[in-house]
Amino acid sequence: MAASSASGKSTVAKKVTILGVCVVAAIGLYTGGWYFAAEKIKEKTLELIAGGPDAPVTATCRDAEMRGYPFRLGLFCSGVNVDDHRNGVSASFGALRSAAQVYDPQHIVWELDQPATIHSSDGLSLSSEWSNLQSSVQLDGRRLLRSALVVDDPRTSIAHPLLPEGLKLNAKHGEMHLRRNGMDLDAALSLDALAAVLGNGRNLPPLDLRADVTVVDGAALLQGGGDLAGHQAELRKLSADLGEGRTFTVSGPLSVDEEGYLSGRLKVEVAGIDQWRAALKAAAPEADKTIDTAINMLTALVSGGDTVSVDLVLQKGKVLAGGFIPVAKLPPLFPPRQ
Repeated sequence: MAASSASGKSTVAKKVTILGVCVVAAIGLYTGGWYFAAEKIKEKTLELIAGGPDAPVTATCRDAEMRGYPFRLGLFCSGVNVDDHRNGVSASFGALRSAAQVYDPQHIVWELDQPATIHSSDGLSLSSEWSNLQSSVQLDGRRLLRSALVVDDPRTSIAHPLLPEGLKLNAKHGEMHLRRNGMDLDAALSLDALAAVLGNGRNLPPLDLRADVTVVDGAALLQGGGDLAGHQAELRKLSADLGEGRTFTVSGPLSVDEEGYLSGRLKVEVAGIDQWRAALKAAAPEADKTIDTAINMLTALVSGGDTVSVDLVLQKGKVLAGGFIPVAKLPPLFPPRQ
């Protein structure tokens, strides 16, 4: 009886030992596989963003390393640099941290530290800071299906030859959503309590900004392929809301030519036009006559009391009210090709 009991205990001990060896072996194999996969992902990612000698956009990840063992895979960079050689734009950002679950590597979340600086060949300089910036992307193989970005307290300083006094833009919260829709690209943008500060210290009234647009055949833009040149778009809504019934809304089809100029037909609706007049004149009293002239011209085109609706025609950057009255000239969306 004692011998049988001892034999049983020995059998159990052997099974436990075998199980322990299998567990240790499995952990060892998983660990080796994780580090092997992490190294391959890092190499492929750095190779992809670096591009080749003819790549229009290239990027570098400083001090790149993979983290997240055992259940995540994430690329970490001490800083990020991006160069758009085609449009003459360069940008640098703070530290980048990304992560994807091992069981769902196609869903990646990442966050980026301030500051960001952007310079273009036409003299545009931007410097941005924020309290928190997070994003997520959903992949299908090497295709980007959708992307979402959320930022809190964004603060941007802008310098450009057309803005001799400079401009600062501050907001409480911002979001940008991009989605592949067949061959098209759907994009939505929102900024809450967006306030502008001119170089002379004068504040423009804060407003909520919303934009919703579809770029025809623009899905490749999600991959960083090409730019807006030659594309058509449907601007479903671009709105600015000052509150108290003061709204400004633009919608309609647009196109961008190879030189970056906009063309199209837009419908502009302004509600609370007298309140807009007062807000703009309070922000820029030296331009009160210009503001009165512009608003009086708008109200003269239609009869609608405090609400105005005007059709605008864009011809290679020229803005025509009613299709024939020159209103403004818009600069190209990107600098001339090198």
